[in-house]
Amino acid sequence: MNSFWTFLQLIFVILQVTSLALYALLPAPWSDTVLVAMILFSLIIGIVIWWWSRRNALTAPFRQPFLSSDSLQLFEQVFNDLPTRVYWRDPELKLLGGNRAFANDFGIEPESLAGKADAEIDSLASNDVLLERDKKTFSQQAPSVNAEIELKVSGKSQWVEHSSVPLYDDDHNIIGILGSYYDISGIKSVAEEMEKAKETAERANQSKGEFLANMSHEIRTPINAIVGMANLCLKTELTQKQKRYIKVIDSSSQALLGVINDILDFSKIDAGKLTVERIPFDLQDVLTSLADMFAYRAYDKDLEFIINLPANIPTRLIGDPLRLNQVLVNLISNAIKFTEDGEINVAVNLLDSSRDNVLLRISVTDTGIGMDEEQRANLFKAFTQADTSTTRKYGGTGLGLAISRRLILLMGGDIGVTSAAGQGSTFYIEVELPLQTEQDNSHHQYLLQKLKGVRILAIDDNLSTREMLYEMLRSYQVDVKVCRTAEQALQVFQLSVEDNNPYQLVLVDWRLPGMDGLEFCQKITERYAEDIRPKMTLATGYYAEELSEKAKQAGVNDIISKPFTASTLGRSLTSTLVQHELPDENATDNSDGIPESILRAPILVVEDNEINQQVAREILSSHKFKVDIAENGQLAVEAVHNKNYSLVLMDIQMPVMDGLKAARTIRTDFNYQQLPILAMTANAMSGDEERSLAAGMQGHIAKPIDEKQLIKAIVKWAVPGDYTNNQQQEKVPEPKQEEAPKSPVRIPQVKGIEFEAALKRLQYNVELYLKLVEQLYETYQGSATKVSDFITRGQHESARRYFHSLKGAAANLGFTQLQSKAADLEQFMAEGNIDKVADQITELEKRLRYAHQAAVDLEAIQQHQS
Repeated sequence: MNSFWTFLQLIFVILQVTSLALYALLPAPWSDTVLVAMILFSLIIGIVIWWWSRRNALTAPFRQPFLSSDSLQLFEQVFNDLPTRVYWRDPELKLLGGNRAFANDFGIEPESLAGKADAEIDSLASNDVLLERDKKTFSQQAPSVNAEIELKVSGKSQWVEHSSVPLYDDDHNIIGILGSYYDISGIKSVAEEMEKAKETAERANQSKGEFLANMSHEIRTPINAIVGMANLCLKTELTQKQKRYIKVIDSSSQALLGVINDILDFSKIDAGKLTVERIPFDLQDVLTSLADMFAYRAYDKDLEFIINLPANIPTRLIGDPLRLNQVLVNLISNAIKFTEDGEINVAVNLLDSSRDNVLLRISVTDTGIGMDEEQRANLFKAFTQADTSTTRKYGGTGLGLAISRRLILLMGGDIGVTSAAGQGSTFYIEVELPLQTEQDNSHHQYLLQKLKGVRILAIDDNLSTREMLYEMLRSYQVDVKVCRTAEQALQVFQLSVEDNNPYQLVLVDWRLPGMDGLEFCQKITERYAEDIRPKMTLATGYYAEELSEKAKQAGVNDIISKPFTASTLGRSLTSTLVQHELPDENATDNSDGIPESILRAPILVVEDNEINQQVAREILSSHKFKVDIAENGQLAVEAVHNKNYSLVLMDIQMPVMDGLKAARTIRTDFNYQQLPILAMTANAMSGDEERSLAAGMQGHIAKPIDEKQLIKAIVKWAVPGDYTNNQQQEKVPEPKQEEAPKSPVRIPQVKGIEFEAALKRLQYNVELYLKLVEQLYETYQGSATKVSDFITRGQHESARRYFHSLKGAAANLGFTQLQSKAADLEQFMAEGNIDKVADQITELEKRLRYAHQAAVDLEAIQQHQS
C-alpha cells in the first residue's frame, strides 16, 4: 500500500518537471499544446492522489497493529454508546478493552481492563463461562453465537445471550476475540412464565381428562345397570302401563349415555388425544351394523329406511371403521330424530377410483324439517344446534355434528350439508380410502351361483326402495320385476303362470297401500298349487315377532328386516330358495332354523376357561355344528391357517395372546367375508364392544351365553359353503353326546343361582352340569392364596384375568352372586385397589362354597327323583 502511494507521488513530480521542460524547449504552438495536455494529466493524477489520501486517512487506524492505541480507541468510540456489552481480547485471551456497558456490569472502569486476565478481576473470575466460550472460539477459529448463559452481574443473576467471533489480521492470522452479549432476563422470564402457564394448562387439561374418565366410569356403570335391568324387566310379564314406564326408563338412560359419550369424545378430540386407525374393514359390514341399530327406531316412526350400496363399489377398504360408524350413527340418528314422515336414505356413491384408492361419497338424506341458511351456518359448531327450540324439542348436546366434522377431517375427508326449510336435508361425507390389496368376491360369487337366472318378483310402494331393489337384484343377475302394489303383483304373477314361466320367489313388503303383504301371500297360497306357488319372503320395517305365526299360516317362507344391504338380501333369498317354510320356534329339533348352507359348519371357539369351553361346545354341538377349541389367541391364529372355519367365537382376555391381538393378526390374512369373528366375553360395556369392532370383529356376544342370541349371530355371520370336503382333521375330537332328558328336570329355587338358565344351555344335561360345577370348585377354591401369590409377584394382570375367568365361568353356570363378586374383584384389580381385594376375597370363597353346596343339593334331588 505504502509503495503504491510513493509511486503515485513520484509520477506526479516527474510530470510537473517534464511539462516545464517541454514548454521551454518546444516551439510554438506545440509548446502551448503540450503544456495544456500536461496540466490536464497532472490534474487527473492529483485528484487520484487526493482520493487515495482521503481513503487512507479514514482506514488508517484499522491498518495499524491490533494492540495500537489508535485501534483500541476506535473500538471504544464505536461501542461505548451501544446497550450491547462488547469486549475484545488479545491472542493470549487477555482483555484489551470493552465498552462502558461491559465495564459497568462488572463494576470497573473501562480504562482498567487493558492487559488484564479474567482471574485478576474478581467479578469476571466468578463468571468464567465467558472465558470458556472465548477459548472455544479461539481454538476452533469459528464463531460461537447465540448461546444462553447465566452471569452474576452486580451481585444478581442475569440471563444473557452471548456471542464471540475471532479477529484476523491482513494475512488471516487470528489476533484476538471480539465478544458481546445482551440481557435477555426479561424475555427469559416471560418464556418461563409461558412455560409454567403451559404446564399448568396441560395439568389442568389432564385433570379434566382424568375427571371425565372417572365421571364416565362412575356414571356409565349405574346407567348400564339401569339399561340392563330395564331390558330384563321388559322380558317379564308386565301390564301395558308398566311396559310403557320401563321403556321410558330405558330410552332416557340411553339418551343420557349418548350425551356422556359425546362429551367424552369431544374432550378427547379437543385435547388431541383421539386418533384414527388404518385397519382393514368391509364397508358392507359397517352399513349392516347400522341397519340393525336403527331398524327399530325407523319402524317405530313408520319411516322407510333404505341403505343403497351398489354392487360395483369395492367395499374392502383400509381406514377406521369404528369412527366412520360413529359419524354415520350420528347422521342417521339425527335424520330419524328430525323426520316425522317419509324416508331415510343412506346412499354410497363412487366419485373417483384408482388402482390403490377410492373416493367415496356417503350421504344420508331425510324428508324431515330441513334448515334455513342461518341454521346451516352454525350447524358444525360445538354445543350448537339449529336453534334453541330444537334443543328444547329434540334434546341433545349439540356436539354430535362437531365431533363428526373433526373425525372426518382427521380421516382427511370433508363433510357438508344441503338443506332447505321444510324440504328435508342431505348430509354427506366425502373421504378417500385405500383399497385392500385383495378384493375377495368369493361370497358374492357364491350368492351369484345360487341366484343367477332366478325369476324374482319384488313388491314395494316406496319408489326409492324399488329402484334400490332392482339394482341389487340385477347385480346377482336375477330376472327381476318390481311392482308398486300387491294388486298389480297378482296380475303380473298370473301372467307369468299363463306363460308357463312363473316367478320362483316373491319379495313383498308387509305394509302396502290397499292389500298388504300378508294378504298377498295368503292369496298366492290359496290360488296356486304347490308346484306353481313361489317361495315368499316378507320384508318388514323391523322384525315383528307377532308376525311370525301369521306369516307361516299365510305360506311365507322367510321374514327379512329392512333395511338390507345387497349381501344380507342375497343371503336371505338364497336361504329362502333352499327352505320350504318358516322355522317352527317350538320344534324339538334344535337345528331347525339354521340354513342348510351352514348346517354342520365348523366353528372355532377360542376360550381359555375349560368350563366355558364345555358350555360353548354343548350349545353348538346340539345344533350340529362342528366345534374346535383353541385355548388362547396364538393357537387360534394357527388353527385358522390349518382349517377352513365358517366362524370364530373369540374370548377377549386370555393368556399368551389376547382376543383383540388375535383378531388383528387374523385380519391381516382373512377379510370379513372370508372369516367372521365374534367377540364372546363377560365384558359387555360399550367400550369393550368398540374395541372388539376396531380389532376386526363383527359382533359382540356377552357371557353368560344366551343360546338364542348366539345362534342368531351365527346364522347372520357364518360363511355359507360346502364343508363336507374339508380334509383337515378335527383338532379336538367331539365328546360323546349324552342323551338329554326328554322333559325338564326338577330344579330347586335357590337365591343367587339360576339353575334353569344354566341347565338349558347344557340341554338339561345334569350330569355334565354337576361335573362342570365340581371342576369350577376345584379350580377356584383357595382363591385368597392364589391371588396373594399373584400380587406378591407383581402379577396384577394375572390376578385380574383370574377373576375375569371366574366371572365368565360362574355366569355360564348360573351362579349370579359369585359372578357379581368376581366382577367386583376384577374391577378392583383393574383400578389397583389391592386393599379392597384383600377385604373381599374371603366373601368370594364363601359364595363359591355356597354355589357348590347348591349343586350338591341339586344332585341329591335328581337322585331322589330317579
